[in-house]
Amino acid sequence: MKTGKNPKNKNYPKNPIVYGLVLLFVVFSLVLIGNYNLNLVRQDYNSKISILEGRIASLQTELSDKQEQIDELSSNLVDTNKQIKETTRQYGLQIGELNQELSDLAVESEDFSNTISEVIGSVVTVVTDRGQGSGAIITSDGYVVTNYHVVQRANKVGVLTYENEVYAIRLVGYEPVNDVAVLKLDTNESFDYLEFGDSDELRTGQKVVALGNPVGLSFTATEGIISSPSRLADDELTYIQTDVTINPGNSGGPLINTRGEIIGIVNFKISGYEGLGFAIPSNRVEEIVDEVIRRDNEEE
Repeated sequence: MKTGKNPKNKNYPKNPIVYGLVLLFVVFSLVLIGNYNLNLVRQDYNSKISILEGRIASLQTELSDKQEQIDELSSNLVDTNKQIKETTRQYGLQIGELNQELSDLAVESEDFSNTISEVIGSVVTVVTDRGQGSGAIITSDGYVVTNYHVVQRANKVGVLTYENEVYAIRLVGYEPVNDVAVLKLDTNESFDYLEFGDSDELRTGQKVVALGNPVGLSFTATEGIISSPSRLADDELTYIQTDVTINPGNSGGPLINTRGEIIGIVNFKISGYEGLGFAIPSNRVEEIVDEVIRRDNEEE
């Protein structure tokens, strides 16, 4: 009778030690294979990391170069802005100098030779029983402007024109604070007259001429310049300061520009000093005159 042996187990080692060694070999082989694959993966990652580090280093170098270029451009931009500002400043100074030269040339080129002959016929001598002064015809129907102090306290007043015609007058009105008086020639004749200019446009150094009757020398023209277009006086009023020679008899006469416009009414000078004359600005005079004439026309 045959024993009950399993034919399938006939190839397995019967010694457990051999079986253990085989199992240990298999496990060791698997470990070696795993380590090998792990090393391959690690090497692959290390290679990729090295490539990325190289690219990063290259990009950092490029960035550093770009930053240097930016810094250089910024420096150049700062220098350029400085150059632009300096150039602008220099051109500004040159333009200012040219404008001043043009202004100086304009002042130097002013000529009164024709103007005086055209307007002198509208200048009058104001004669009173207390003295005399000057004035200017300012309307075609014979209104005359002068200083109030010329006719103040006078009992008799008359006007002598450039053509040596004598006219009786009436005192239309006056404003004593500003020393302005308005007269009216007692006639129906028509006259050439002077117009008012804008005293706000006056500038220092501008040439002007005073027309009047100084010390009895009828209808004299004296040329000078404006020393200050707006000088505050002791009476808290502003005046045009001029170096035009002013003598007794000039008071109330017109100070004119090259266009023949009244830009001031001669008023006073500083006693004891030459070249320190003062005139009432035309804008202030015109405002007073317009109001006086308006009231006179309403009363008529």
